[in-house]
Amino acid sequence: MGWTRSPVAAQLVTMLTAATEGSVFVHARPPEIINPMAVVISRPVSVVYSAFAIGIDEVSLPVTIAGGIETEDAVEALKETCRQAILADSSLSGVVQNCYPEEERNWRNLTGAGGIQLLLVDLILTITM
Repeated sequence: MGWTRSPVAAQLVTMLTAATEGSVFVHARPPEIINPMAVVISRPVSVVYSAFAIGIDEVSLPVTIAGGIETEDAVEALKETCRQAILADSSLSGVVQNCYPEEERNWRNLTGAGGIQLLLVDLILTITM
């Protein structure tokens, strides 16, 4: 089995929705419109296809946590909730060989349409599939 985004995103949506008890919307892909608090399964930063063993691809996949500009503690807590949920089931219920939150990066402020101000951070997952 090689890299396929759809089943990974679907399982992450299921897991993270359950972990947050449905209190935030978990998007399977970057949406056109976002309201905080939210989790977005972004597109891969990189996919390294294995030339030596078929089906052992390595993917860096950001999961973006979005909150209001003045909700840094809530964004941090949501990021940690997502991180712990993924660590608790590193195979994503058998969808991948291994998935672990490798790093966090890209804390940033973003002003969107209508002047909405967001605080975003990426939780970078390393996935072998």
